[in-house]
Amino acid sequence: MDGIAEIFDCEPGKSYPACVPKQVLRILESSPTGIVALDAGCRIIYINSQANRMLGASPRWAMGKPVTFFIEEPRFVDWLVSGLPESPPPFPWGRESIMISASRQGSPDDPRGYILFFQPADAFEGIDERVNRLQKELSLVLENSYDGIILADAETILNVNASFGRITGIAPSAVAGKKIDDLATERHICLAAISEIIRLTRFHRKTLTLQRRLTSGNEIFLTGTPVPDRHGQIVREVVNIRDITELKRLEDQIKKITTICPDPENGDAGEEEKAFQGIVAESPSMRRLLDMVLRVSRVDSTVLFQGESGVGKDVLARLVHRLSERRECPFVSVNCGAVPESLLESEFFGYEKGAFTSAARNGKAGLFEQANGGALFLDEVGELPLNLQVKLLKALQDRRCRRLGGTRNIDLDVRIIAATNRELRKMVSEGNFRMDLFYRLHVVPIEIAPLRDRREDILPLALMFLKHFNRKYNVSRTLGHELMSVLEDHDWPGNVRELQNMVERLVVTADEDALSVKHLPSSITKGAGLGAPAFRLPGSLNLKDAREAVEREVIREAMARSENTRQAAKLLGVDHSTVARKAKRYGIDLRAVAAAGGPDKARK
Repeated sequence: MDGIAEIFDCEPGKSYPACVPKQVLRILESSPTGIVALDAGCRIIYINSQANRMLGASPRWAMGKPVTFFIEEPRFVDWLVSGLPESPPPFPWGRESIMISASRQGSPDDPRGYILFFQPADAFEGIDERVNRLQKELSLVLENSYDGIILADAETILNVNASFGRITGIAPSAVAGKKIDDLATERHICLAAISEIIRLTRFHRKTLTLQRRLTSGNEIFLTGTPVPDRHGQIVREVVNIRDITELKRLEDQIKKITTICPDPENGDAGEEEKAFQGIVAESPSMRRLLDMVLRVSRVDSTVLFQGESGVGKDVLARLVHRLSERRECPFVSVNCGAVPESLLESEFFGYEKGAFTSAARNGKAGLFEQANGGALFLDEVGELPLNLQVKLLKALQDRRCRRLGGTRNIDLDVRIIAATNRELRKMVSEGNFRMDLFYRLHVVPIEIAPLRDRREDILPLALMFLKHFNRKYNVSRTLGHELMSVLEDHDWPGNVRELQNMVERLVVTADEDALSVKHLPSSITKGAGLGAPAFRLPGSLNLKDAREAVEREVIREAMARSENTRQAAKLLGVDHSTVARKAKRYGIDLRAVAAAGGPDKARK
């Protein structure tokens, strides 16, 4: 046992185990790793309980025996004596294989012994499998990323994904493995930007973004992110490359709209149209719709706008015309439901003098003639009577019409834009609308979502109307935060028209400049649950109790307006875990509150 006394640095005269602290022995015996100590001659002088279970022999039987008695591999001793240059492969140990790491005690020239640590090789199989799976998943993510991704260390480009080649036109193989200083920066704008972003992020130790235009004309964003190790040293750089050409194109289109469309506050539009001249498209659905309007405005195809009353069908019809090549020609609008049936034909096609008793002396040009060269907007086209649908269809097919009482055909060059709040397809099946006219109008159908389905547009619209009416009535009204929240939560069955009228009502009737919930009509405040105080203060005026009472009721109200804790957290401006934690603290059943007062049930 003198060898183990030397390994554990026992004082002279003391022997094992008295020389080893009891705490150390307890640690060795409770270790899940097998631990075996060898003397300088590679004989076993200590074996812990875990190693004993693996050997299947008592420590007394193992003591003093050479390690090769158990590990029947001559290379093992050579590996120990040679100075442990690298991790060895698994060694056979009975019927099993083990992974071994070792620590030499003493100097390389005068070793006092060795301590072996080992685990069954199969204990690492699951780890290797998980590591391999994670590596494959990481590679899959990198290769399928729509953005270009580059991974680099301080000197070398380590990995480049396929999207990098698609965006830049440079083959990933031409960059991967290259030294950063060796990149052909003088020939490639992108490579010069990569080198620059890596240098800058490493120097400033934070994420930075550059914008560059490639020789192909495409514009890209390069975002460099430094990756530090646990000591704060930058060991990797991740460069993300995004093609923003399409985003720039959409931005230019939006600028085109604001250039062509008159501002609602200037003198280019009539008083009745000013409030509807501004285009609000904050919601994804309106952005997609706006993109469709931009595309159809470049051609002369017939457009049919469909949507509930008040969603702004006439605004978008005028927008299509203003963006088209016909913008300098007339835009003639007619509400098909507002003209008496007896006058519809004469209104559409006009009449010659003496065509009927009350006819004007010189006759009158019809709407088709007035719109010639421009666009004719048929609002509420679903209200047309069947007998006029036939004549309208013929005019659309033949591209000519004839005045009442006339004998001369008038050639037409008119773009048709129609709108309806009715289900024309259902009307066709019921026999109330001609199928052939339906398909003549249903060339490019555009569905406009109701305001309740695009709530991101509510506040921008309200602020636009507020600005208009402030100027119109020479006042300076503002919207309070609570009022804006109520406006945003309201369903607005009358859509944009109802919102516009409500803002005008608030501006005109309020007795102070700061508009608040109290200025709203009861029809809206009741729907928002604002008719009575939301909570009662506790009997005592203890500040902590009052604060908890407020928190409890505010969380209840937020959940009643939401479908889950994430929506409630967004409404409250906190993390969703905060909502869940406080609800548990106050004994609030989140599911019960949401089910009893959620937005879906409230709308019903």
